[in-house]
Amino acid sequence: RTLLVRMVSQAGTGITFNARRGRLREKLTLLHYDPVVKKKVLFVEQKKIRSL
Repeated sequence: RTLLVRMVSQAGTGITFNARRGRLREKLTLLHYDPVVKKKVLFVEQKKIRSL
């Protein structure tokens, strides 16, 4: 089973995107492009959206 989770930028820009992760995995932290600051920044899992 997988979960759909919301990822939020740690740069404080309010940019979010959705990602999938396994149900038994730890919370996600990813480097992802933030178009407001125009560079890759750390995104952390904010909340679970739904099961897939």
